[in-house]
Amino acid sequence: MLAAAAAYALPPAPLPSEVSATLPTAAGEAYEIFTDEAEIPRWLPIVQSARTLVRYPDGHPRRVAFTRSLERGSLGYTLEYTYQPSQLTVAWATPSTSNVVLSGEARFIALSRGACLMVYRLVIDLPIVDELIAGELERHPASAVVADFREHVRRLC
Repeated sequence: MLAAAAAYALPPAPLPSEVSATLPTAAGEAYEIFTDEAEIPRWLPIVQSARTLVRYPDGHPRRVAFTRSLERGSLGYTLEYTYQPSQLTVAWATPSTSNVVLSGEARFIALSRGACLMVYRLVIDLPIVDELIAGELERHPASAVVADFREHVRRLC
């Protein structure tokens, strides 16, 4: 019994991870692709749906409700977004009242006209952990997200 519990033991919460990667597109274009919340379920396989609840006057999403798949069911959470367009940076966090803790930031830095550096930070603390999530958390979560986004960018550009 103790061995089974140890097999599902998770790293201490919250779990922070950060990664940077080169993308084959201009920084501004990568920023626009990343901030298109309707496309997130297409490039991030763990997200089943994204529904915008509130928008800023400039059209960017302010609050988005997400559903992600679990081994037996789903998990819903809401993220609140803030933007720094002049710095090509977007940040997000769950509301302070949420039992799901997710926060992070993505920043896009120009390397050339056709390439940029994506710096991605993610902090996770989930109340529900099944085998599917445990497997994801054993890997480096930020690296997995950036790898999926890079593939999406390659398909588009």
